Amino acid sequence: MVTSFTQRRPTQQTGATRSRSAHAVPDSSPTLDQLKEFRLNLMKQLQATLDLEQILRTFFNELQHLVALDGCHYQADSVGLVLDFGETGRHRCNYELSLNDEQFGRLGFSRNKRLLEKEMQLLESVMDVLVYPMRNALLYRKALATAMIDPLTGLNNRGAMAVTLNREMDRMRRHDQDMSILMVDIDHFKDINDRYGHLAGDDVLRQVAQLIDTTIRGCDACFRFGGEEFLIMLTDSNLPLARMVAERLRHTISEQTRSPAPNSLVTISVGVAHFDDESDWPELVDRADRALYQAKQAGRNRVVTDHPQTTTAQAL
Repeated sequence: MVTSFTQRRPTQQTGATRSRSAHAVPDSSPTLDQLKEFRLNLMKQLQATLDLEQILRTFFNELQHLVALDGCHYQADSVGLVLDFGETGRHRCNYELSLNDEQFGRLGFSRNKRLLEKEMQLLESVMDVLVYPMRNALLYRKALATAMIDPLTGLNNRGAMAVTLNREMDRMRRHDQDMSILMVDIDHFKDINDRYGHLAGDDVLRQVAQLIDTTIRGCDACFRFGGEEFLIMLTDSNLPLARMVAERLRHTISEQTRSPAPNSLVTISVGVAHFDDESDWPELVDRADRALYQAKQAGRNRVVTDHPQTTTAQAL
C-alpha cells in the first residue's frame, strides 16, 4: 500500500520555466474502464524489468498520460540511492512507499503549477501499481550488492574487483588520468593458521582488512583477492604516490595488528603497478602480482614497484 501522501507548500520561484509534458494529457478525467486499462498496461511494463531506474523512468513517463508533471525525485536510504528525472518544480507531492511495514523509499513529483485535487487523486489511484515492481527491484539490487561482498572481511570481493577495474581503466583512457594498484599479501599467514588455528587467522584477516579500509582514501577501493591477499585500487595516483601509500600501509599494519603469536608482528609484502594503458585488468594485476612475488622472494615485509620494463625493490 502507499502511505503518507502530502503536498508541500510552494517555494519561491527563481527564474525556472515550466517544462512541457512529452505526452498529451486528456482534458477530462479518464473513465473507470480507461483507468483500469491504463493500470494493466502500466503493470505489464513495470514488471518487465528489475532495473530500478528503468522502472521509475517508465512510471514517470507513463504518468504524463494522466497528469502533466515536470519532475520526479526518488530516494531510498536503505541502498543509498537518489534518482531524478525531468526538472524540479515549485509544487511537490510526496509519497512514502511501503508494503506490510517494509519501506521502499520516498517518491515525489513536482511541477510549477499547483496540483489540483483531482490530479492528486489520479496519482494516488495508480501508485499501488508501482509498489511490487519496486520491491522486487530493490531486493534484486540488494542481492547483487551482497554477492559482491566478502563475508569474512566485509570488503568487496574478486567479482566486484573485476567490474570496478574495467570501469576505472576505461575512465583512465578517456580522461588520460593516473591509476595504480597494490597487491598485498600477509606474510607467513599459513604459519598463523597452522599454529594458532583458522579462527586466529580469520581475526588477523579482519584486522588487516579494516586497517586497509581506514588507511586508504575514500575515492580508492580495496578488494579481497583471495586467501590472505588483497588488491587496492588507487585512483588518480601516480607511481610515487602509490609507493608512499604502500609504505604507509606496511608500517600501519605492522604497528597496529594484534598477532596471535607473543612478541611477534604481523607484516605484509606489497607489489605496486601503475596503469600503463593495459588492454584489460588481468594484465595490470599480473604486473602487480609479479612485483609482489619479488617482494616475498627478497625477504618479505617490503614494497616492490613494477615498471613495464623493469622491477625495482624499495629498500627497508
